[in-house]
Amino acid sequence: MEENKHIKLPLGTVSLSPELGSYYIDMRPAKIHYQPNIWGGDFDQNGVPRISFKGELGYFPINIAQYGFMLHAEWLETGNIETLELMKSCLNVLEEIKTENNDHCVWWHNEINYRYNIEPPWASAMAQGELISFYLRMYQILGETDLLNTALKSYEFMRVNVSEGGVRQYSEDLGTWLEEYPSDPPSFVLNGFIYAIFGIYDLYRVTRNELINEDLQRLLNTVKNNLSKFDAGFWSYYDLQKKELVRYYYQKNVHIPQLNVLYQLTNEPVFLKYAEKWERQLTSINYLIVKIMYRVLPRVRKLKKLISF
Repeated sequence: MEENKHIKLPLGTVSLSPELGSYYIDMRPAKIHYQPNIWGGDFDQNGVPRISFKGELGYFPINIAQYGFMLHAEWLETGNIETLELMKSCLNVLEEIKTENNDHCVWWHNEINYRYNIEPPWASAMAQGELISFYLRMYQILGETDLLNTALKSYEFMRVNVSEGGVRQYSEDLGTWLEEYPSDPPSFVLNGFIYAIFGIYDLYRVTRNELINEDLQRLLNTVKNNLSKFDAGFWSYYDLQKKELVRYYYQKNVHIPQLNVLYQLTNEPVFLKYAEKWERQLTSINYLIVKIMYRVLPRVRKLKKLISF
């Protein structure tokens, strides 16, 4: 089983203070994933992580943002200049690979997403949200207004509908959703949506813009009203399109910490209810069931494809 566990924040430590501090979830336990060759990748000459796309090394925005959160947490504790320089190197790469105009800023993904059958270029609400959070933290360190403006434009792109090449999905059944994977049919991935919300929450904390807050409350209500759909009874689902059980690592280190943070942000009991329920379900027998399913399901899909011919 996975032993890494994100640090839970005590109730009351998440606030509306404009001084952002460290990211909502301590991602440093996942730093082991950034070792060379874990994803077939490495670090460039300036210490920025790269991953492999069909044998070619490239930059992945989410990968860089989350590494930035790890560095930022360390820098807040140590004030180490070398750590700050690494954060600046990450920022420089993100500046190089962004697409920005007068209205929007977006980090395009230029590879095919086979899981949801998405042709490039495509954008991810999770990436946009996490990059907003990283840019705002760098803005507060460096004081460069352009970083704040980029964060605002990144949010404006998050208001663009999936049908128009954006990431915002409207559903009569679910409400307003921000898609980590803007697929057709919609994927409705839970963790990516919540990470996107964290970015918007940060933007409201810094700007106090009431229109952003109205949107934030709308999105929080979507999660609150649909959380039960991700409950498999004994585990949690990754999305609503395929309804696959999440891996043990995701249940423990992503879904549960995210819901704990949402409870701290909102005091909504439903977030605490499922955080505690899914944590109770981190048992050896459930772990074994999930592990078996991940071995069996690919074989079942392969058999179905053979039968279809």
